[in-house]
Amino acid sequence: MFKQFISKIPGADVYMVGSFVTFLAFFILVGLYLVLVDKKYIRQMSQMPLDESSTD
Repeated sequence: MFKQFISKIPGADVYMVGSFVTFLAFFILVGLYLVLVDKKYIRQMSQMPLDESSTD
């Protein structure tokens, strides 16, 4: 069923490959960010919800 649907849309393969490449690039960039970000910053951000000194 899916092949029949895709075969009727002209240029659908370009959109599928483009969306896959976009997703893959985003996934790789987020992974690189998580590997390269400062671990102190991650710990500080994770403790923010538990920190009582920043109440309004």
